Amino acid sequence: MATEYTLSLNDLLKDTLPELPGVVRSVAERELRLTLREFFEKTYAWTTHITGVACPAGEVGIQFDDGDDNTEVISVLSVHYGSAADGFIPLRPIITRPVDEKTASSPDAWYVNSNPDEVTLYPYLTAVPTKTLSAWVALIPAFDIDAATATLPRQITLKYYDAIMEGFLARMYDHPNKPYSNPLTAAQKKANFFRAMGYYAAQRKNGYNGSQSWSYPTRGWK
Repeated sequence: MATEYTLSLNDLLKDTLPELPGVVRSVAERELRLTLREFFEKTYAWTTHITGVACPAGEVGIQFDDGDDNTEVISVLSVHYGSAADGFIPLRPIITRPVDEKTASSPDAWYVNSNPDEVTLYPYLTAVPTKTLSAWVALIPAFDIDAATATLPRQITLKYYDAIMEGFLARMYDHPNKPYSNPLTAAQKKANFFRAMGYYAAQRKNGYNGSQSWSYPTRGWK
């Protein structure tokens, strides 16, 4: 795994468990996993580039997988088609499956299937091409990641630590009839968590550098 993945769930838990007297550790681990998944699902703040994906012929779904058992693809953000020799061109996203069944030797668009990590190319290819796909995708931690051994991006502590801790403690304080239960604080921390997710989602949309948001046009595309 890339060296940027250096953080474990245990690293996050050690900072918060002292604030939760009487907590069952397995329960805290589950709530932290849920918090991390919610944060990255709603912000798309964790992304990776997948390359060398083969293109099948016909109306066939293509699943994108970064090859890491500790992650799941929650969204396909962009798809490119080409080769190292000729370069890669961006394919335009379309909202849903077209009503016609147009075929061609190469695609110019893609749409997401019912699974968020799976797309279909359009027009449908008449034969398997030599060119391949690359894609930028958004990731979330797998639900069953091990708290001690599975590693997460270091930007969690560099950038998202406070937001994730607010969301985690909001979940924990919202537990009923526990020594650490605190519904009023839970509500406040939940509001902080949602506000932070909105902020980081906006940063992600602008590429983290304040550039203007844009997308490929959906009308008049040739």
